[in-house]
Amino acid sequence: MTAESPEKTEWRGKGGAEERFFCMTAEPGACFEAELHSLMDRYQELGGGGEDEFLLRFHVSDPVRQAETLRRMAGERNSYVSVVGQPPANGARVALEAWHIGGMLEKRKEAEEGGTVVTARRPHYRLFLAGRKEASSPDSYGQMREEFRWLDRVASAQGATVAELVHRTWIYCRDIDNNYRGLVEGRNECFDRYGLTPESHFIASTGIEGCTETPGRMLHMDSLGIAGLRPEQVRYMEAPDYLSPTHLYRVAFERGTRIVYGDRSHYFLSGTASIDAQGNIVHPGDVARQTDRALENMNALMKRNGGSLSDLKQAVVYLRDWADRETVRRRLMDSPLGAVPHVMLKAPVCRPGWLVEIDGIAVNGAGDGAFAPL
Repeated sequence: MTAESPEKTEWRGKGGAEERFFCMTAEPGACFEAELHSLMDRYQELGGGGEDEFLLRFHVSDPVRQAETLRRMAGERNSYVSVVGQPPANGARVALEAWHIGGMLEKRKEAEEGGTVVTARRPHYRLFLAGRKEASSPDSYGQMREEFRWLDRVASAQGATVAELVHRTWIYCRDIDNNYRGLVEGRNECFDRYGLTPESHFIASTGIEGCTETPGRMLHMDSLGIAGLRPEQVRYMEAPDYLSPTHLYRVAFERGTRIVYGDRSHYFLSGTASIDAQGNIVHPGDVARQTDRALENMNALMKRNGGSLSDLKQAVVYLRDWADRETVRRRLMDSPLGAVPHVMLKAPVCRPGWLVEIDGIAVNGAGDGAFAPL
């Protein structure tokens, strides 16, 4: 992003800065290696890296060609590293987002039958990030089922099920206009298998265009799970007078999930677009007003759950058309997101009529003393 928006923010508990978030975009105009080197230098200067780095996600313009170089330059890291083909909207070749969690008692990175799992242990909870590295099915429907079958094994190793442990997924879909329906059908089938319904609730998710370094791979999913929660700590975010439940248009994910600890709340906002209470696209063709409505919807979700947009610690903004970048940037800078680290990417949304989508993570002190602190 430009210098007008911050690149780092923190959540401070009684013991100081316990969580740190970074969203940074390279300056365009150089080769990939030069842009990445400069970006990583800035990240290190702001305090990035180190043992409390939990998630490091790179958004790149050409993962087939760039992934090997990125791995070499980023080096071995004891954190969950994700590489997604989603070009930065400013014309650069690489952007990054990172989440650091202080006070870990232990952090482990392990290979898990074709994938990677990073587990961060706190005094009362274990947080884990997991992602599969391969696919064998030829289509998005089959690959979505494979992703969840693999995640079943990960959750079992953590001592529970996907439905009990996993609270946020990010699903990146190659050529979303052609492959999203297979994603939805595969995910719906898996959720049916788990017994998840609109009443029992689903998993918060972003399903957006993005690719991997493997050309035949239609899907990649990053998943966040938390072990040690009581069921009442998991609260599903709704604002039905602003945006419809997703099952009205035959998809299955939560608008957002709030996790309540004794000392704070985490809010995981799914990809949010310009949608109304009936599931219709609002302001077709008008990206400025669609941005406003997406922010209005996000604010409604936060306010109904003890928070506000100012509690956001990071956000990702997805654009269908590069040419809309400046219009959307101006709208964001006039909103609370102007003070939130965010990256803006070229990544079409699941419906062609949606020109912009936004997701994010928020943290505030709205905890509940009935539960253990994070």
